[in-house]
Amino acid sequence: MNFFYNAYFLKTQQPIAKVQEKLPQPEQIPNSDWIVCDFGDSYVDGTFEEDTYLTQELSEEFGEVIFIAIDTSNDQLDYEHSLDGVILRKLSWLSDGCESTWMCVEGEIEEWERTSIFSLDNLNRTKEMIRYDRHLQLLPSAEMEIKEQELQNIWQSPQYILNSQLPLGDATLGMVIQQHFFDITE
Repeated sequence: MNFFYNAYFLKTQQPIAKVQEKLPQPEQIPNSDWIVCDFGDSYVDGTFEEDTYLTQELSEEFGEVIFIAIDTSNDQLDYEHSLDGVILRKLSWLSDGCESTWMCVEGEIEEWERTSIFSLDNLNRTKEMIRYDRHLQLLPSAEMEIKEQELQNIWQSPQYILNSQLPLGDATLGMVIQQHFFDITE
């Protein structure tokens, strides 16, 4: 099953009526300081464009703002996190029609990235993937050792390689982000 959605999440001292002047359908997330807005499958202009910022201006007025868009049919993720007009993090995992790669990485790594993208499980999954060439033939052991050392360096840094699949990602990271910040994935 494929799905697409995008939403804004705000942590603000402003009343919901003020938020509603800028964003549709604001709702308080139960047991949370966060408000979710415009959650659904309506497309927000600028989504999946690595050079477009969707939270910076809003955060100047409202404080902390997160934007998440996922499209599992094309394996795409757009994530942006701002505070008081400053971009804290922007990650774009975008598809060129053939494969998805990291197209934008800005700001400082966040805790959810350390426990998901740079996890030992994801490292092991990546090691399994790189064992094969594009014809699905096992690589020679000397070549594998070099690739595994490159992976170790990526995970130790931790770092993203632009226009590459390393470290492995996918569209479902949007749900990981939600679980980390506001637990609304159920």
